[in-house]
Amino acid sequence: MHADQDVVTQDHHEELTLKKYFNNIWVAVRSLIKGLKITSKYIYSEPTVSIEYPEVREVLPENSRSRLFNDAENCISCLQCATACPVDCIYISANKRDKEAPKIKTKDGTPIRLDLTQYTIDTALCCYCGLCTTVCPTQCLTHTTDYEYATYTLGQMKFDYLDPEIRRWRDRIVK
Repeated sequence: MHADQDVVTQDHHEELTLKKYFNNIWVAVRSLIKGLKITSKYIYSEPTVSIEYPEVREVLPENSRSRLFNDAENCISCLQCATACPVDCIYISANKRDKEAPKIKTKDGTPIRLDLTQYTIDTALCCYCGLCTTVCPTQCLTHTTDYEYATYTLGQMKFDYLDPEIRRWRDRIVK
C-alpha cells in the first residue's frame, strides 16, 4: 500500500467528548425554544379568523357567483342563456303562446311570446362563469349569494326552476 491511499481511505471524525455531547443537546434545546417562541407569538397575538358555522355565516361580496336562480315569471324563453353556456348545463324549452291567450309582460315590460315548459340547470356541470347572466335581456337569470346547496347525489343537483318549491326560493335568495 502506498501512503497516499491511507490518507484517502481514512475517515475524519471528530472525537465526541462529554463537553461536545452536552453542547449539542444545549444547541438543540435552544433552537426548539426559539421556534416555540415564534409559534406562540402568532398563536396568542393574532385574532381568530374562523367562524362558528352554521350559527355565524360569512357575508359574501355582492359580485360573488353562487347559486343560479331563474325568475321563471320574467323569463321570455329567448334561449340566449343556454346558447352562451360553455358547458351546456342549461336545459330550456318553450312553446308559442296562443294568439287568443292574454298578453303578458315581464316586470320590465318585455312581452312574453313563448310559454316556458322547461327550465333546468344542472349545477353539477355549471362552472359559474356568469356568461348566462350577462346575456339575459330581462335579467331574470341571476347569481345569488346562496352557497348552501350541497346534495348527496349528482342527480339532485339538477334544479327545475318551474317547480313550485324552487319558485319559493325567490323571496329567500334573490336580492
